[in-house]
Amino acid sequence: MADSFAYRVRTKEGRVLEGKMEAGGEAAVATKLRGQGMTPIQITKESKASMKMELHILPQRVKLKDLAIFSRQFATMINSGLSLLRSLNILAEQSENPKLAEAIKSIRDDVERGSSLSASMSKFPKVFNNLFVSMVRAGETGGQLDTVLMKV
Repeated sequence: MADSFAYRVRTKEGRVLEGKMEAGGEAAVATKLRGQGMTPIQITKESKASMKMELHILPQRVKLKDLAIFSRQFATMINSGLSLLRSLNILAEQSENPKLAEAIKSIRDDVERGSSLSASMSKFPKVFNNLFVSMVRAGETGGQLDTVLMKV
């Protein structure tokens, strides 16, 4: 029977990611991660109690309510003059949904490297659907990102 392991890895781009994987042992986890082009930093076996508790604590998807709150807060921050990166930093720290927070952190990193906000968001289709991404792209193009985010 496979055990569950939590891991931290460094990607080829230098980002540190965390995740979970079932495998026969730590060596098997490390081999799988290296095969995906990542460098393992830490691998720990999880206890059964922590796995059961996590199932109830961490939501599996981003709810529409969370996206609505994100959009309104993001629009307010941009409208008040905060930079895009600073706004994304704050939103990532304050998000109660771990999946949304991770997506925001990754988007912030992409934007910091020069990608557009909409292109960065399009990498997370399970969080931001095509309509959302298209609206953000239109807001970027027209210089009305705050207005568009309020209406999404």
